[in-house]
Amino acid sequence: MTGTEEHRFAPQMQELEASLPILQGREVEWTRLFGGLAHVTYAVRTDAGERCVIKFLTQEMDDFGLMIPIPALIANTVAAGDSGVGAKVLYSLPEMPSLVLEYIDGITMSTAQLSELAYIPRLGRAVRELHDKSSPMVNEISIFTYLKDYLDLVAKHDMPTPDGLLDFLPQIREIESALEVNAMPLVPSNNDLLAKNVMDDGRIRLIDYDFSGMNDPMFDVGDLAMEGDYDAAQVRDLCEAYFGSHNPVQYARARLYGICAQYTWSLLFVGMDQLLSDGPDESFDYFAEAVSRWNWTRRKLEAPDLPSVIADARS
Repeated sequence: MTGTEEHRFAPQMQELEASLPILQGREVEWTRLFGGLAHVTYAVRTDAGERCVIKFLTQEMDDFGLMIPIPALIANTVAAGDSGVGAKVLYSLPEMPSLVLEYIDGITMSTAQLSELAYIPRLGRAVRELHDKSSPMVNEISIFTYLKDYLDLVAKHDMPTPDGLLDFLPQIREIESALEVNAMPLVPSNNDLLAKNVMDDGRIRLIDYDFSGMNDPMFDVGDLAMEGDYDAAQVRDLCEAYFGSHNPVQYARARLYGICAQYTWSLLFVGMDQLLSDGPDESFDYFAEAVSRWNWTRRKLEAPDLPSVIADARS
């Protein structure tokens, strides 16, 4: 084993080298993949040239209800991988817990790339492909389920939140009500399409299924648009790529889902800051991320066109 002998996962690494068929009897090089905020991930290469990705899952994310339960995460990752849109699961080790995934030889997207003109239609089609091709996921989930869970954690642990965030909860509830009017049938969804979870290896691949489940399809569309900080025209382009034509009601719903996603993820980062005893990225300021996401959300909630978007979603 080379690369990370002194890391806290060294015992697990040694166990995997001794037990996984693709690693047994090989010289193995482990290279940390930075950027993951919930788990610790490595690219692995053997002296035979075989490559894979091994993700050590953070049990506390499950224990505190910050993500879906690990068994569901594993099952949903398998479903998405089998569709060809996600990374294929080579081995799952729930007792560790960890996943061994195919190595995708491509680029990991940046936030700026998400909003590039050439990428937006490809992204919309990739989201539709996941929704159409993945087998059903084992759980149903809504951003408002996460919102309830995170608010409960804030109250239970008396956690600080960004200034003003809780004052806007009534507006979020109004949006939730509007989103219920023209809800779509649930589909297998990633539910966390930030740039680091999108790769391009000639086709768009959607990875990491920590928050996945059967969900309204406009959540993935809206969450992706939010992560790319799309303007209204870009959201429309993304929706048109998803549907093949303009759908004004679902376009409005996608915009509203982006707002609710960012509001809720602000609370997620509050929880990660306060509750994880060993943050996967020790250099990352989780609370500053919560504040940044809340500032974005507040601007959207105070935007003069928000009432008309809500009305369109209800129509």
